[in-house]
Amino acid sequence: MQKEVSRAIKGTWILTIASLFSELLSAIYRIPLQNIVGDRGYFIYQQVYPIYGIFSVLALSGLPVVISKTFAQQETIAAKHNLLKKTFGILMAGSVVITGLLWVSARYLASLMGDPNLYPEVRVVALTFLLVPFEASLRGYFQSDLIMEPSAISQVSEQFFRIVIIIGSALLFGHGILDVYQMGTLANSGAFIGGLLAVAILVIKFLKTKATEVETPKADNSIKLEHGLALEIVLIVVFTGITIFYQFIDSFSTVRLLLHTGMALDLAEVQKGVFDRGQPLLQLGIVISLSFVSTIMPQLKETNRVKQNKSMIQKMVRVCLWLSVAETAGLIALMPEINTMLFTDTNGSRTLSIYMLSILIVSFINLLIAVTSGDDEKNFHKLILFGMSLVTKVALNVILVPKFGIAGGALATVLSECVILFGILTIYKFDRKFLSLDKKFIHNMIMLGLIMAIFVRIVVKILAGYLVMTRANCVLINIIAIPLGAFVYLKLSKRWHLLTKEEWEILPMGKYITKFMKIED
Repeated sequence: MQKEVSRAIKGTWILTIASLFSELLSAIYRIPLQNIVGDRGYFIYQQVYPIYGIFSVLALSGLPVVISKTFAQQETIAAKHNLLKKTFGILMAGSVVITGLLWVSARYLASLMGDPNLYPEVRVVALTFLLVPFEASLRGYFQSDLIMEPSAISQVSEQFFRIVIIIGSALLFGHGILDVYQMGTLANSGAFIGGLLAVAILVIKFLKTKATEVETPKADNSIKLEHGLALEIVLIVVFTGITIFYQFIDSFSTVRLLLHTGMALDLAEVQKGVFDRGQPLLQLGIVISLSFVSTIMPQLKETNRVKQNKSMIQKMVRVCLWLSVAETAGLIALMPEINTMLFTDTNGSRTLSIYMLSILIVSFINLLIAVTSGDDEKNFHKLILFGMSLVTKVALNVILVPKFGIAGGALATVLSECVILFGILTIYKFDRKFLSLDKKFIHNMIMLGLIMAIFVRIVVKILAGYLVMTRANCVLINIIAIPLGAFVYLKLSKRWHLLTKEEWEILPMGKYITKFMKIED
């Protein structure tokens, strides 16, 4: 059991570090991209990003997570291979249909987004869905045995080559070789080209693994499927990609709503580009919770069979929320400086600060969904909540964006996420016992986040008294403030006994941290 726990923790952090590195690359490339092509060019590239985001959910997080659980339920290698074939076939059929529909409707979708010239970008992104069967099925296959390295390596490689193409297209635009729409189309083609590399890595690893697997002759290859699997697949996919669906709504509504207020098209596109600055930061923030979910799911090998690994799952939930509070509070406290550091100015800092609340809310939602995904009786209610949330997002956008601009769009997203969070908690009658979240832990965690945020702002104000708020100085301020904020967060966490020694050890280099901080049981 201890060995299994160690593998689970190791697998979590392998995937977390790879995902963090990928999202860091994703955040970094937006700096030269936005600097070279401007906020309007950034809008042109970013407007079809939610379509790529849906692909990313299917290929990287949602489908592999739930597929890994199903693979883990199989009793023989033959059964796993049989399931792999059938899963691949079903996914391929669905991917071809989705690609065809997007390709045919590209002009119509571009018009709905507010700019008919975006249709080539829609089509090039549509091609990425043809890679879903390869990426989702093979990642799920490996993750079912808590083997996270293939997923990690393929994810980083895919992102790296995608970013090379994006930066290359931005440079071609900067030299006048491409216009802004050609730049957007070439940049978005990086998703398909990078995806091909990821598929190659996964297939090679699978062939090597298959050659070493030993199966008894005439082994039973019958597939074991739990009741309610289809509903669970839909549940995990939509909730792990929940932020993408909100961004999808924003792509079709924000510019139109800003135009309705009398704003010029160019200015509306610039404002939407500023709003889109928050997407990489949000994705970076929720990486940790998605990695924890990827590790938790294969351990729920049978419907409602949470008790077998209950203790470890509860520890992982507490650590994940503890980290999410730190991320959310830190990003909000440092947003003007982070915004300037990444995007040269403070435009939209209030909007982005509101948007960052999504990190904590979505992380909590992801954990709740993962731990309760086997609850067939209530899964349909959760999907209803998801639908209600999307309707709420559309309605609040219509109300808030014309009145408050892009800040209204950010607030609409946060409030819509709260519909799901409080809805799920209501379904379970606000019972925190199955997550081991007592009132004291929640209260202290929130207080800890507030104290750290206030401390960081004080540090920034002191430094700002001696420094002009240039981009270079914002980098310096972040370098000073982030470690100081982390130190306060860690010190108070220890003093308030927020985490147990075993929970501290879940962190990367956890054993060294416990020794250095002299944490005892």
